[in-house]
Amino acid sequence: MKKYNTIIIGAGPAGLFLAKNLAENNIKTLVIEKMSSPGKKLLITGGGMCNLSRTDSTQDFLSHYGTASRFLGNSFANLSPEDTVEWFEKRNLPLFSREDNKIFPKSKKAEDVLKTLLDNRFELITNYKIENIKRENGYYIIDNIYQSTNLVIATGGMSFPSTGATGDGYNYAKSFKHNIKAARASLASFKIISENVSQIEGISLQNVTITLDDLYSKKKKIRKNTDDLIFTRIGISGPVVLDISKYATTEQSISLNFNKQIEKESNNKMLSNSIKQQTGLPSRFINYLLKSLSIIDDKTINISKKKVTSINEKLRKWDFQISLKGQLKGAMSTEGGIKLNEVDKKTLESKLSEHLYFCGEVLDYSGDCGGYNLQACWSTAYSVYLGIKEQLN
Repeated sequence: MKKYNTIIIGAGPAGLFLAKNLAENNIKTLVIEKMSSPGKKLLITGGGMCNLSRTDSTQDFLSHYGTASRFLGNSFANLSPEDTVEWFEKRNLPLFSREDNKIFPKSKKAEDVLKTLLDNRFELITNYKIENIKRENGYYIIDNIYQSTNLVIATGGMSFPSTGATGDGYNYAKSFKHNIKAARASLASFKIISENVSQIEGISLQNVTITLDDLYSKKKKIRKNTDDLIFTRIGISGPVVLDISKYATTEQSISLNFNKQIEKESNNKMLSNSIKQQTGLPSRFINYLLKSLSIIDDKTINISKKKVTSINEKLRKWDFQISLKGQLKGAMSTEGGIKLNEVDKKTLESKLSEHLYFCGEVLDYSGDCGGYNLQACWSTAYSVYLGIKEQLN
């Protein structure tokens, strides 16, 4: 049987970051990955550029994880965003920040982040599907082949299953009596089920406000967000949607405010041209808008005040029914996971099984879009590293 101090399941950002830190301290480590190569999801983050953190303060960061912020506080104290930048730059990965506070590698290549994390001082096995994990005589044993003192589950959530995130970690945790909060899509596009928007697919609009009721909040908060929006073949996406999707239920109503209004008087003869002149909205969107109101694109002299009011009301509050069903496959993150009250927030060690640890998105947290989830991966992984290192001392 092959023996290690620590076995990490999952070669995503959290698992690799942990393995790198352990290896640099000569702690014998094995990483097991079921996919053909490591870092599949890391390579597609930030549009392939890898938005690995932000220039924001720790305090500001922690306001972007909802109720999980208190749990993550210790991890951010162990490895802050500033510490993360220093960590990567010390390992010869130059970084740069944009005006929107997002941090990327100077090369703008996620593969360079992955190269920084890989290290021949830890062992990596790919294309390996674990069949059985058990704890026996103080050790974790995988398939009666691999043995370790510490076991770390860093398998991620269930978003982008094509990258290997299929919820395996939840089943591993369940085998050690852990409870799982049901996974659902977070940082996901909305599928519109109340009407067919395929006619306006590809239209991108700026400064759109989305409103929904946060039915998961005990106080039933009204959530609003204003940012860019894009219509897809089956719904809506873009920053305005991704950032608010974590508060959406599986199916619910939303409203969009396009922050545009028109006047009755216009120099243009046709209504559609008048709307375009006054709002700057694309013609295809305007035609769809008029059709939804059963308004004929007529000469402006024939347009009544009532029709102008109807158009303005629709631009101010256009209601849709949306669904998140089936959206996990394209979501950037997962809401749900291993329940945080069963994990020590200082070391991220299981409260139910000694020397069992968790890091990254397998835990029940989800950050906003824009580098928040990767930073949480780095910080939680570093906390596990410190816990294992302290244990050895």
